[in-house]
Amino acid sequence: MSNFAVKRDSFRTAWKSGSVTRPVSGGTMLSLVPAPEESHKDFFGAEVQRKQRTHFGRYEVVMTAARGYGVISSFFTYTGPFFGDTHEEIDFEFLGRDTTKVWLNRFVDGQKLPGRWTELGFDAAEAPHLYALDWLPDRLVWSVDGRELLRITSADTEIPQIPQRIYLSIWGGAAAQDTWSGEAPDDTRAHVTYHCLSYRPPGTDAAMCSDALEASHD
Repeated sequence: MSNFAVKRDSFRTAWKSGSVTRPVSGGTMLSLVPAPEESHKDFFGAEVQRKQRTHFGRYEVVMTAARGYGVISSFFTYTGPFFGDTHEEIDFEFLGRDTTKVWLNRFVDGQKLPGRWTELGFDAAEAPHLYALDWLPDRLVWSVDGRELLRITSADTEIPQIPQRIYLSIWGGAAAQDTWSGEAPDDTRAHVTYHCLSYRPPGTDAAMCSDALEASHD
C-alpha cells in the first residue's frame, strides 16, 4: 500500500495506506477524501502496488469504478525512473466525469500512444465488470467482459518490453489535468472497489478472475 506524496503541485493527492479498506461486502476499497488542513495536499487517495514485477501474459481485474468530476480510478502496469527504468506503462483509467467510457493508453520510453477515450456501452461505476489486458511481445489487447476494446500491434507502434509492477489507484485531478479528468472539487469523496485481480504468464494455467466468474454462473 503506497504511502507517499509527489512534491509537484500538478498532483493534489497524497496516497495513504489508511485509505485502503476491506468492506464487509468483500473486495478491496480505495478511497479519495479531502485531506486535513495541515496536509500539504488537498486529498488523501489510495494506491496498491505489487512489489514483484510481471511481464508478458494476461491481466484481469473485476472492479467497480469511482464516480465524480475530477476523480481518476485505475488499473495499470508501470515502471519508471524511480526503479531505474524508462517510463513504461499500460493503462485502464476511468475518469469519474463520464464512467460510460474508459481511457486506454500505453507508454514506451516515456512516449504515450496517445490515449484512446473508448465507449464501454455501460456505466462502469454502477456494477463490477471484468477488464482484461493481453500483453505480448508483439501486441496489446484491452477488453471488457470478453469484448475487445482496443488492439495495437508492433506493426502499429512500439510495444512495452520491460517488466512492470501492477497498480490499483484512485486520485483527484489538479489544474494540470483539467482538460483530461477535470479538476476535482475540494469536497470530493469517491470510492473504487476491486473485487478480483489476476495475472497469468504465457504458457501457464494459473487461475484467473474470469474462471471464478464462469464458475459462479454454472
